[in-house]
Amino acid sequence: MSRYKQRRRKFLQDPEVAEGYREIAAEFQFMQTIEAIRSNLGISKEHLANSMGKKRETVSRLLTAPDTNPTLETVIELLSALGLTADIRFRHAKEGEPPLQITTEPDLTIQTKNPT
Repeated sequence: MSRYKQRRRKFLQDPEVAEGYREIAAEFQFMQTIEAIRSNLGISKEHLANSMGKKRETVSRLLTAPDTNPTLETVIELLSALGLTADIRFRHAKEGEPPLQITTEPDLTIQTKNPT
C-alpha cells in the first residue's frame, strides 16, 4: 500500500475528516458525471459555454477542477444547456452511505473514475 493510501486511511479514521471527504467525493462525482455526459453527447465546452452565456475557460474549470463547488443556479444552467433534467429524491441515509448517489439513464451510460 502506498504512503498516500496509508495516510489517507489514517486521516479517514477521524469522523469529521471522513464526513468532509465523503462530501467532497460526492461533489466531484456529480461534476465528473456531468462532464462525462457532455463528452458522450459530443457537445464541446465552447458550445456549452455559449449556451450558458459563460466563457469556455469558466465552464472548463467548472467541469474539471477537483475543488469545484457550483451553485444550484449553475447546476440548473448546466443541465438546461445539456438538455438534461435531474430527479432529486430525499430520504433517510443508511449507515455509511454517501450523501449523494448518481444514476443515469441507459442512453447516457458513462464511465467515471472513482475519486478514492
